[in-house]
Amino acid sequence: MFTTKLTRIVFPFLAVVFACALLGGCKDKGKDITIRYDRPPQYEISQKVRKVAIVQFGAKSGTEERWGEVASDCLAGVMDEYDKKYHRYKLIDRKRVRAIMEERDFQMSVVDTDQAVEFGKIAQVDAMIYGTVYVDQSEKDEIIHIPVPYAGTMRKTVTHRMSTAAVTFAMVDVQTTKTICSVTVTRKYDSKNSPKEEKEKYKEFKNNLSAITQHLIDECVREFVGKISPHEVVVSLQLEAGKSKLVKNGNNFADEGEYKDAIEVYQSALRETPDDDGAMFNIGVCYEAMGQLTQAEQWYNKAIRLNPDSEYIRARKRVRVEAEGEDETDEQSVEENRRKAREARRKENGE
Repeated sequence: MFTTKLTRIVFPFLAVVFACALLGGCKDKGKDITIRYDRPPQYEISQKVRKVAIVQFGAKSGTEERWGEVASDCLAGVMDEYDKKYHRYKLIDRKRVRAIMEERDFQMSVVDTDQAVEFGKIAQVDAMIYGTVYVDQSEKDEIIHIPVPYAGTMRKTVTHRMSTAAVTFAMVDVQTTKTICSVTVTRKYDSKNSPKEEKEKYKEFKNNLSAITQHLIDECVREFVGKISPHEVVVSLQLEAGKSKLVKNGNNFADEGEYKDAIEVYQSALRETPDDDGAMFNIGVCYEAMGQLTQAEQWYNKAIRLNPDSEYIRARKRVRVEAEGEDETDEQSVEENRRKAREARRKENGE
């Protein structure tokens, strides 16, 4: 009995120690730093298109009808959210849309351009948005075998959850009757085969497949809205633990938004440990959070030279894109940013 209890305690402990040894030690990273960028719409849409109505999205089967309503309500919510900041469209209230449909005996979901134009003229709007939703969900229990150091394997029953959401969006100009854009966006979730970062993103839904599917639809909607409207892109970056206690102190400043103080502490850490790529990356994050993209790229480059980590490379690519694309309405400003970015890259490369 005592041996059995001891085994239950010791083996999990050994497994944790073994995993930490493989990973080079268990280190606590800092909190996520959130950075926001304003982006222009992907499609050029006439400024004459202002008043927009959204009708309930259709579905490929009766069991999916509720997802059509989820998609259209979600679209209305996201467009309303963006319009409060960017003032691009004037969205017709969804209750008014339903009232007009009921009054004129329209079916709740519009399925083609002719119906959209007809309803748009009655509602006196410039454009109509309609679409269809396809959802496929499944849950299945599976038995897996987990390796346990010094103890063989352990059987465990897990639930394999999968969901696919595909949303087709169509935006029609009521006056010209032409389709402004037509886009299909697909998102998938697989509890077994999705990348680790994808699985982390869905932890908050606590294995609720309906909630996960609703989130997939929300992602589809946000991608579409980004094509037709100015929008915000949110980037979440996790600070590195670094190789000294000073880096952790710097993370505490960064967590509170005190980026200048954080940079000073990270630089002190680098004087003690010059090869600390984590501290270099964190300095880049702080500069990016302050909008100083040229300096951010310089520090991301330094971190990459020591450790070509994929996260570091993605960060450098992002700031290069943002530095060359910000303030696009001011061509002189754009060229200046590009020149600074090129000079910084040449300097870093020793050219």
